[in-house]
Amino acid sequence: MADWAEDRDGEERRRATIEAAKRRATLIDRWAQEDLGKLDSWTERARAAVAHARPGMRVLDIGCGSMALEALLPEGCAYLPLDCVRRDERTIVCDINKEPFPAVDADMAFGLGVLEYIYDLPRFLRRLRLAVPRALLTYHPQDRNIGRDRWKLGWVNSLNSVELAALLRHAGFKTVQVIPYKPKLLFYLVDRAKA
Repeated sequence: MADWAEDRDGEERRRATIEAAKRRATLIDRWAQEDLGKLDSWTERARAAVAHARPGMRVLDIGCGSMALEALLPEGCAYLPLDCVRRDERTIVCDINKEPFPAVDADMAFGLGVLEYIYDLPRFLRRLRLAVPRALLTYHPQDRNIGRDRWKLGWVNSLNSVELAALLRHAGFKTVQVIPYKPKLLFYLVDRAKA
């Protein structure tokens, strides 16, 4: 299966993203065709993220992709995969750019590599706060990715780290902890309760 990013030249990817953005559409074909198994960095990111989960949690994996998170979770965790395309029979299929946030029973959500693809981040973050008490999200903020062509990467928004933290607080998360992960990628650990 071809990787969307390699199967197209940079300008074609850029045009496809801009066209989709005009319609506020998710590039479903990209996620259906992406070779999810070849990206070791996704597993590395998931390994770092699960340090924030506790045994026995019900975990929602938003944009589950290769589902690398599942095998890394602490003992006794229940795994709920959510994506815009079916990954296995358990997948909650939901295009979060168009559909309401699904009703889930989860203690924590992980959104690893998802926020860059969401058009209405304030709406998504409000709905996320209503759905789960705690979440760990990743984001490539503009201020740490200066000069990167976000359109070529399929990214449809461009916030700096301060703006995203403010949106998380405005959505109602009482605790917003920014955790450096890599120079261009940050973790945002959020909770409805105060620390």
